[in-house]
Amino acid sequence: MTTTTKTNAVDRAYAQALFEMGEAQSALDALAGEVDELGTLITDQPDLGRLLSSRTLAEAERSAMIERLFNGNVSDLLYRFLQVVNRKGRLNALPGIVQAFSDLIAEKRGIVEVDAFVAARMDDAQAADVAATIGKHLNKEIVLHQYVDESLIGGIKLRVGDKVIDGSVATQLRLLKQNMINAGREKARQRTND
Repeated sequence: MTTTTKTNAVDRAYAQALFEMGEAQSALDALAGEVDELGTLITDQPDLGRLLSSRTLAEAERSAMIERLFNGNVSDLLYRFLQVVNRKGRLNALPGIVQAFSDLIAEKRGIVEVDAFVAARMDDAQAADVAATIGKHLNKEIVLHQYVDESLIGGIKLRVGDKVIDGSVATQLRLLKQNMINAGREKARQRTND
């Protein structure tokens, strides 16, 4: 799966449960492949995702659809997991669960996905340098996803998990402006007190 989806606590709880079941059955690598394929299927076939999570279908109808689509085509563990997610009415959270599961797999493998926001696209050598520098600091292998945001003017903004490191020119200018405003207010306050 190449796109990143925001996850929430519920997504991560379901993903953690699936991860632990896969680990307990020593089937984590195979399960990771299946979940990755499921994520690709949901991304490539958005109508399927909408249908699976449709509130107009009864739970039993969604269950029957899951059985037709997945029973015998994925491991019993993933099939049963999908049925549980359906029973809990959480199929609409499947993209987030898949992303959270992929994050857990990457973490176990020592891989960290980093989103890099830049004003102009870095060439491959620059991106590799950025990934190597981050990897050295984190002592992890980095998978860098690059996003162009011209409003940054220059510099780079990184998102590593829930943390954002903002070294963009736009932010530096905004901070400089705020510091100048604060200094002006302080001077005006001092003149008023004198």
